[in-house]
Amino acid sequence: MTKKEDLLGTWALVRWETTYDGGRTIYPMGEDAKGFILYTTDGYMSAVLFRSDRALFVSGEALTADDDEKVAGWNGYYSYGGPFEIDGNHVIHTVAHCIYPNWVGDTQVREISFDEDRLILTTPPQKTRRGTQTSRVIWKRAN
Repeated sequence: MTKKEDLLGTWALVRWETTYDGGRTIYPMGEDAKGFILYTTDGYMSAVLFRSDRALFVSGEALTADDDEKVAGWNGYYSYGGPFEIDGNHVIHTVAHCIYPNWVGDTQVREISFDEDRLILTTPPQKTRRGTQTSRVIWKRAN
């Protein structure tokens, strides 16, 4: 049984992998993706995952960049956050903000496991256009 205290603090991304029912595995932000997940004492979390090779905007501007730059930026970055709670060996993230607006107001449930100093958060199987998938996001304590 996982306790809230087991998650508290900052964790650095080791790997984000998604495996499909046929056994094919992909790395949504690349095999060398970067990121952090933070769990705070007041019951909030925030996660950010991104490609390590994200291209700089040629325009040099965030809000007025051209559409191609914005799409490339979106495709290489993911973040969400909000309150969290523990239920047995699951963490429930209630999404208050997200780069993907469809998640706002939703809950995201992850199975919690630990492998030595690693925190592993696993999604339940999800049906997508590409098939049924399960994602594992592996974190280590940030130092």
